[in-house]
Amino acid sequence: MGVASFLFEKFKVENLVTNVYETEFKRFLMDKIDKVDFIAEGYSEEELENQRDLSIKFHWGHNHDFGSFKLNGRMGNRHLELFEKSLAFFLITLDSFSEKHILDVGCWTGGTTLLLGAVSKEVTAVEEVKKYASTTRYLTQSFGMNAQVIDSSLYALNDLKYYDSFDRIYFPGVIYHLSDPVLALRILFNCLSIGGDILIETAGFESDKALCRFEGNYAYHANGTREELNRGGWNYFMLSGPALERMMKEAGFVEIRYKWDKSSNRLFAYGTKEAQVGICKAGLSVPEIR
Repeated sequence: MGVASFLFEKFKVENLVTNVYETEFKRFLMDKIDKVDFIAEGYSEEELENQRDLSIKFHWGHNHDFGSFKLNGRMGNRHLELFEKSLAFFLITLDSFSEKHILDVGCWTGGTTLLLGAVSKEVTAVEEVKKYASTTRYLTQSFGMNAQVIDSSLYALNDLKYYDSFDRIYFPGVIYHLSDPVLALRILFNCLSIGGDILIETAGFESDKALCRFEGNYAYHANGTREELNRGGWNYFMLSGPALERMMKEAGFVEIRYKWDKSSNRLFAYGTKEAQVGICKAGLSVPEIR
């Protein structure tokens, strides 16, 4: 058992806070599985054709053994595996989380948020799909964590109340879903306190050149249709390591390192915020950004 798996063992029904009962806890989670709900996300029927399936239909994110019942997620144990890889690639110790306020970007159903909460002083999670944000909030409250969940796009973090607020940002499996990755990185840079750092994990491709591949939202899996909620696109920019490095530098990060992991075909990166520095605002989609 890896260290992440060991830490995750604490999130079983036997460790629920006293006012949360196992039967109600299980019912709350199980009732969500596979439900289609676009109204709560703010979509009209006319908009559905162009929306991501994961925003419309509830899918459990990562595997979780709650003790008396298990939920298998679309991403399996990736939350544990990627966390351990990030620590190993960039020589990050678990102890370094202990007194930090961590921002978890794109929390889905909360597997990573729980893991980060097990090692840090405080965790804040942001998730634009409201059904997932509410699930993560319920989980963190049910296990008595010092956590808050923001149910909005990470772009909404471009607000003075979030600036200079976090000691570390964990940003796995999100940047390739974003239409404006440079802006997103700048917003996260602004959210970090001086001396803070960011851990990034993303789909991408291996190349020694700074390349981006645009995919877009209109790709379908060969074995599914839109009506079956099995659309496979929803990726915007797939990045090479040098491209991500340049974007991070553009956003203000220093001490940037990246690693292409052949075993998972995923890209990992690390950077720090040494000081608050300016950004080139020519052509930036939010030119008034700090």
